[in-house]
Amino acid sequence: MQSAHAKKLKVGGLIVAAGTLPLLVYVLLGPKDGNPVGLGILMWLSWLMGGALLIWGTIGTLVSHLRK
Repeated sequence: MQSAHAKKLKVGGLIVAAGTLPLLVYVLLGPKDGNPVGLGILMWLSWLMGGALLIWGTIGTLVSHLRK
């Protein structure tokens, strides 16, 4: 069974990946003169939210290991 901290790490990583993937696909396959501002904002927000979960899960994991 997973701990709550491991779930936060997985969800944070999935949020970061899901927000970054559309911009990467657009850069690789989109038009050369495109301007994906909306996708950049989506990536920024996903890194903000997902990064917060990653930090929270990492700190929680470290604290739980140090208490043992």
